[in-house]
Amino acid sequence: MRFRPFYSSIKIKNKIFSISLLLLLIFCIIGMITYHYFTKLYEERIYQESADMLQLSSTVIDEELKKIENLTFQVSTDSLVQEYMETINERKLGFEDYKTKANLLERLLIFASSERYISSIQVIDRFGEKYTTGYDTKIENDAEKIRKLVYASQGSNTWSKIEGENGISAARLIRRKENVSLANMGILIVSIDMNKFVDQTLDFSKNKNFFVTNGEDIYYQNKENGLDVQNLPDHINDNGYRVMDFSGEDFLLTYKHSRFSKLTYFHLLPFNDITKQSQTIKRIMIICFLFMLTLTILLSRKAAENISKPLEELSARMKQVQEGDFEEKATVPEKYYNDEVGQLHVNFRSMLDKINQLIKENYTKQLIIKETEYKALQAQINPHFLYNTLDSINWLAKINQQEKISVMAEALGNMMRNIISKKAPMITIKEELEIVDNYITIQKYRYENRLEFTLSAWEEYEDCQIPKLTIQPIVENAIQHGLEEMIQPCRVIIRFKQVDNNLQIMIEDNGPGIEESKLDGIYKGEIRSKSSGIGLKNINERIKLMFGENYGIAIESQMNQGTKVKILIPNMAG
Repeated sequence: MRFRPFYSSIKIKNKIFSISLLLLLIFCIIGMITYHYFTKLYEERIYQESADMLQLSSTVIDEELKKIENLTFQVSTDSLVQEYMETINERKLGFEDYKTKANLLERLLIFASSERYISSIQVIDRFGEKYTTGYDTKIENDAEKIRKLVYASQGSNTWSKIEGENGISAARLIRRKENVSLANMGILIVSIDMNKFVDQTLDFSKNKNFFVTNGEDIYYQNKENGLDVQNLPDHINDNGYRVMDFSGEDFLLTYKHSRFSKLTYFHLLPFNDITKQSQTIKRIMIICFLFMLTLTILLSRKAAENISKPLEELSARMKQVQEGDFEEKATVPEKYYNDEVGQLHVNFRSMLDKINQLIKENYTKQLIIKETEYKALQAQINPHFLYNTLDSINWLAKINQQEKISVMAEALGNMMRNIISKKAPMITIKEELEIVDNYITIQKYRYENRLEFTLSAWEEYEDCQIPKLTIQPIVENAIQHGLEEMIQPCRVIIRFKQVDNNLQIMIEDNGPGIEESKLDGIYKGEIRSKSSGIGLKNINERIKLMFGENYGIAIESQMNQGTKVKILIPNMAG
């Protein structure tokens, strides 16, 4: 039992209205899915860019801090610094001691001037006396804390936070390198202004929330943001990002560990900045959906009524015709003239006119059919009468010993019998060549020695199928054009050739040839044959209709050098 769809009984205008709303709903769902997909893609891209930016920043800072470590090693091993420290540690009083200290400060100032972010360089001798130089010598380092760190590091560089300042210091022991004694000569401290350090190395804008930490110590943070970042995660073993709350606001926190130190780099991006654009797009989409919903309801209802109303009128007129009222003239409202429904009205009216006309002409057509059947019967009798007449001529010629007349009559009869009796459109090569042979027999008696006909080996293709009357009209055309326009004998040669899986039949003559300007006219059928009336265009079109555009006739001809007509057909055995 077949069930009809639930919407089969719904009116067209309601179907159109429902489909419009359904399409709008589908577009809305697709739009929301697309919105969420691209929003997620956008946020992931922001996360990745933030991580990439932090990766680049951390690499730059690492390289600069590495330069500072190298600087502390260079200063601590400098020959002059070593010489000055040895003299100072000997505690000699007088002018020489004063001059040595001045030379030490002057030497340290050269190193301090190598980078603008180095605020000061300080040396503490073995007795605790400090020697400080640089553009900001007021910065105080926790000497006791640094002393413990450098002694614990056994001479390598150590980093520490400068309390109360947005700065850090790099420190290491100054050891005597003469005779590789490694005796303690003092402590070297290089103080770095982190504000200038970050500005010079990274060129961050002021609203960037960038932090550098070492364990629980914050080595650097932007003073402009005013964020309380005491709760930065300090036990992070990997690199990545997460969303965290700072001062009651969500931030995207990206973090990266230093490659050669215990430093950790953080970058904070307000989460609202990421979602602000997405929320704006979402609000615009909701407004657009409500607008499209209202517009769809109004326009679809109006369009549905305009489509269904003329159809209802046409249906009413069809019911009148169903009741047998064919004489009613259906009028088409002018407002429907220019659309498909108006065309339905016009076509329906034309149909009614045709029906009435067909009813009136039915009796006349019946008489014509009877007359046609009589003529067809008469045409069926005539060929048999013609065969019998030719056969009588043949026997009379034999009785009167007129051999030529007998052969020509017999050939003509066989030729016409082969053409008329075979009703199928396709015959074998053998049957087609029988028609050609009968035709050549007649023409040889007509033209005698002026016609030379040659047929190459064809027996292996005798069962191949070919459209009826394909070769004979071309041979006839070659004889007509050749013998009538030349004095010497006309030679006609038929050759067969296998081309891949196809059969090529070539009819060649030594006639006067065809002008190149006339070849196109022959293909188009503008130049008609002088003989049977079956032109090359007709044969070419039949072959293409039967086998396809890759098959057909090709003509090669030059003036006074003869003509070649090539027929290409599939090699199909019967």
